[in-house]
Amino acid sequence: MVRTVLLARFSWCWLVIVFCTIPAESLIAGERADRLWDFAGYLYLEKDFYRALGEYQRFLFLFPTDSRAGEAELQIGRCYREGGELAKAGDHFLGLYNRKTADPVGQQALLEAITILEEEKQYVEGIYWAQRFIEHYPQDPKIDDLYFRLAWLQIDTGGYEQALVTLGLIRQESDRYSRAKSLIGALQHRPDTAKKSPTLAGVLAGILPGLGHLYAGRPGEAAASFLLNAAFIAGAVVAFENDSPALGGILIFFELGWYTGGIRSAVQAARTANEQQEQRYRQDLKGRYGISLGLLPGRDRLAMAVRLTF
Repeated sequence: MVRTVLLARFSWCWLVIVFCTIPAESLIAGERADRLWDFAGYLYLEKDFYRALGEYQRFLFLFPTDSRAGEAELQIGRCYREGGELAKAGDHFLGLYNRKTADPVGQQALLEAITILEEEKQYVEGIYWAQRFIEHYPQDPKIDDLYFRLAWLQIDTGGYEQALVTLGLIRQESDRYSRAKSLIGALQHRPDTAKKSPTLAGVLAGILPGLGHLYAGRPGEAAASFLLNAAFIAGAVVAFENDSPALGGILIFFELGWYTGGIRSAVQAARTANEQQEQRYRQDLKGRYGISLGLLPGRDRLAMAVRLTF
């Protein structure tokens, strides 16, 4: 009987000790999480991105249920990005988006992935993921900003008509509306510059070596092509006139290579001229109506910097 009473009393003592210990352990764990989070943020602000990356990964491993776990995953991608590993950053953000599509963390990850694609000039992929963002988050309060960014991605790929459609989706109450309207006007009245025809350049080069390059706006290459072909033809004629058919045949063989190569080069020169003309137009467009997007690194968040010019 006495043993039973003593056991009961000691049981109550153990219960009291356990209940007192649990809050203490929780407080210690919370303090460790705060200190680790602050240290990782300090390294990030000091631009020691490699060590900050490790600390954020450590934070996720030790405190996976902490309310800051999602932000830590975003910070890992930012550490990759700021450390110059854009490919890893993009893969990380897209992976995070795929895992947490319905979560605000996944939504932010997709925005940052799109920005990386813009920086790397991967415009086609940028368009794809921007359209995915619009599809999944149509009620996002800053959706008009993304419409504007998508339009520029489409412009960068030469999709002017698609850009006009995208800009037309921006709401009148949006602060992007007036800028979008100005850009729509510029695109609707873009100069109808005559492009060089690659086919015509090839035909002209076939008629007279160098003529296709001259048409494409490459006078230096035109002169070189004409003189080189003329030299081989002249050499072959002289060889045949001097009873050297073997030498003449060799010169003709090489001349055919230069001749056909000149045609291909003229075709490519016309295409390059068209691309350069398009690039000049887009650069001029951005100079007048451009939007400059950048990410401003912060300790607990990443802000979007936007600059528009008229």
